[in-house]
Amino acid sequence: MELYPALPRPRPADRPWVMLNMISSADGATAVDGTSGALGSPADQAVVSAARACADWIVAAADTVRAERYGVPRTGAASRRARRAAGRADRPRLAVVSASLDLDLALPLFADQRPGDDLPVILTGRDAPTDAAERLESVAEVVRLASARPQPAEILAELERRGAAVVLSEGGPSFNAQLADAGLIDELCLSIAPLVAGGASTRIVHGSQKTVPLNLSIDHLLEASGTLFVRYVAEGAAATASSG
Repeated sequence: MELYPALPRPRPADRPWVMLNMISSADGATAVDGTSGALGSPADQAVVSAARACADWIVAAADTVRAERYGVPRTGAASRRARRAAGRADRPRLAVVSASLDLDLALPLFADQRPGDDLPVILTGRDAPTDAAERLESVAEVVRLASARPQPAEILAELERRGAAVVLSEGGPSFNAQLADAGLIDELCLSIAPLVAGGASTRIVHGSQKTVPLNLSIDHLLEASGTLFVRYVAEGAAATASSG
């Protein structure tokens, strides 16, 4: 918990630093039977907590929020200490990207809210259904962005406007592809589970429209209970981080 939040993440000139945190099997699958749960372990959950401790905002696409049954981000004592030491609020905020606003009010994200919780922010496009936005107003803040479908650059601009210096993307793979296409990935925290999943699961980046690779360097490599935890930093961002 102490390691990740203390690492340098210098904000680029025009946007927040962007982290991806993902898990895959040894053969590259991101899900088993539709969710990542079978790939996880207590050690991986500790890494998820450590990654979240680094971020001012967490962003996830609606498909991931639905499949993984997202709840309100909460922090334990160790995470709060790490966040305070880095000058962050006790808890990260959550932003959900959804063009359709097709989000069930029974999701834990909405149903398990407590007094004093920060409402999630739903980032949607300019043409999102008005009735769907009104349905969510009591449990979320709905923000219409300028594009018909939310674009990565305007998502980050909105989160920066709300004070984000570090944004953590938790996917899914299609949203990661949008970030990759836009050249907006600075850091990848990848957990590699010790199993072969087979099947037809997507990779951690899926549907990218570009074939130019994002070159990464390994910053840290850890192991626990057979799971590998790799912190990669994009080449340009690595130079900035090391000089900072």
